[in-house]
Amino acid sequence: MRKSIRRTFVLPVIFAILALLAPFTAHAGAEKFAIVSDTHIGAPFHSAYPDIIRILEDEGIDTIVHMGDAVNDPGNAYEWERFLEITGPGKTLYLAPGNHDILGQRSFQTFLQFFDAPYSSLADGDTLLLFLCTEMPGEESSIEGDQLAWLKTELARPFRYKLVFMHEPLFPALPHHGLDRHRSERDDLHRLFVQSGVSLVVAGHDHVYERAVRDGIVYVICSRAGGRSWPGKNGNSLGYILAERTGDFYVLTVMDVNGTVRDRIEVVRAQAPAEGAGVPPPPGERPGEIAGEAGKVEAR
Repeated sequence: MRKSIRRTFVLPVIFAILALLAPFTAHAGAEKFAIVSDTHIGAPFHSAYPDIIRILEDEGIDTIVHMGDAVNDPGNAYEWERFLEITGPGKTLYLAPGNHDILGQRSFQTFLQFFDAPYSSLADGDTLLLFLCTEMPGEESSIEGDQLAWLKTELARPFRYKLVFMHEPLFPALPHHGLDRHRSERDDLHRLFVQSGVSLVVAGHDHVYERAVRDGIVYVICSRAGGRSWPGKNGNSLGYILAERTGDFYVLTVMDVNGTVRDRIEVVRAQAPAEGAGVPPPPGERPGEIAGEAGKVEAR
């Protein structure tokens, strides 16, 4: 049986048994969950992760989707223990590992001491959530090999909504800082997402917030919660995203740590191309934002 990356942590026992209860309901108006990225626990820079956890606990949100770079030093077990300690008891955590979480085989083995698998999926009613690993040893900055074969099988499943979470973005805010290092493979992955009816792809890695709609898919880069800041492009902003199923769409509310709403995104069901209709050509490197029926983006 394929292992799940989901964990529920009950401290002080760090290696807790996985909870069997799904954190989302199958109905419209499901409870909120948080999306956090690049916490970099252990780095010599301020991490807002403890502050974000306090905010989430005050709001009664106990499900976290983490976009990777949870820790700063790959393979550092102490930093992983500290990260889980900050996450706290009673939380359900899904992690799409980043390059500071896995960097080669040695740190990959350390990662597997704390998590069951580097990639996984979650079926929740009419929604399929996929948590990918862009840092598989020997396959960095890409989705290929066994993982790609698994992904194609998962995406072929008949779900109304398909949401993808991964650390490195397909279309990064910083050139050559993501899957654009391998453009042909990146474009093939984008086509696969379009053909499979993916509605939303969320990434981290860039330490800046950005969003666009490409061929009907909403692409989001989550703000950093720690680590080094970048000048411009919202690089000094520390934040997170609140996600919620409301009626017939998902709402993503982009927050900073001061409680200010920075953006609001409504994600509706994607429409996969009809059989025989083909898929779109590769997108341009930095095209402007394009409105599509699979995504409605509303800036606030």
